[in-house]
Parts: sequence; structure tokens; C-alpha cells
Amino acid sequence: MREWIGKITGILCIMTVILQLIPQGNFAKYVRFYVSLLYMLAVAAPLLQLFSKEDSLERFLNLEFLKEEYYDLGTAVEGLQDLKDETLESIYRRELVGQFTEIADIYGAQLVDAEILFDGNVTLQEVKIKIKTGDETTAATGESIRKEISAIYGIGPEHIRIEEQGGWEM
Repeated sequence: MREWIGKITGILCIMTVILQLIPQGNFAKYVRFYVSLLYMLAVAAPLLQLFSKEDSLERFLNLEFLKEEYYDLGTAVEGLQDLKDETLESIYRRELVGQFTEIADIYGAQLVDAEILFDGNVTLQEVKIKIKTGDETTAATGESIRKEISAIYGIGPEHIRIEEQGGWEM
């Protein structure tokens, strides 16, 4: 603070001497303007330093906000990962039901309902299917569908249950 007052006093003295030495005329008003501008900058120097510190504060706050946003983004990504897993499982389940419908159609049956159970790695664990058979289908239709699903999806026939117009049939 003491340095600042010394600078202001020195600039004021130099300004007064310069203004006294310059003759009055058109040139004097330009000198007076620039000397006054220099004086105002000297007076405003502490404020400029304050703003430069505020810039550091602003930079610090921006970095803290970015850290907070990064943390929030990490949390959001974890939530999206869970959602993605659920969505992928749902899409996988719909695709399997579509394929089971096609298998049933190939054997002349109509898929009524399908329940699909996965293990933790979205690997097919158990399948329960309800089918409607027509007049032209044989009693072996359910067994043929079971064998087909077992062969295609690599699941043991004991994990495939098929219901044909009655209770569950193994």
C-alpha cells in the first residue's frame, strides 16, 4: 500500500511538472489527456491486481466445477451401464422369443408364451415355452421343438420345458 501511494505521489509530481513546462495550445490538451490516463492507470493498478486475483479464483472455481462434473459423469456412466445391461438383456430376450416363435412355426405350432431365464452372464439357463398345436401336428411336436432349441442354443433338454395345451411337459 505504501508503494502504491509513493507511485501515485511521484506520478502526480511528474504530471504537474510536465503540464507546467508545456506551452498552452493544441499540443497541451493531448499531453494533459495522456498524463491523466497514466495517472488513472496508476490509481487503478490495485483494482487490476484484484481482478487478476479474481481471475485466479475464477480459474480455481472452474476447475472445482469440472471435478464435480467429472464425478457426476462417473456416477451417470455407472447408472447407464446398469441400464445398458438391462436393455441388452431385454433386446436379447425379445430376439430369442422371436426365434422360438419361428421354431414353433416350423413344426406347425404356435408360440403362446415364453419365459427365459439367464445366469449372471446373460447365458441361457432355462426356457419355459407354451405352445398351441394344430390338428395336423403330432404328439412329438413338443419334443422336436425341445431338441431343436437344445441343439441351436446349447442348453440341455432338461432345462427346456414345453407346455402343450396342458401342464408342463418334460
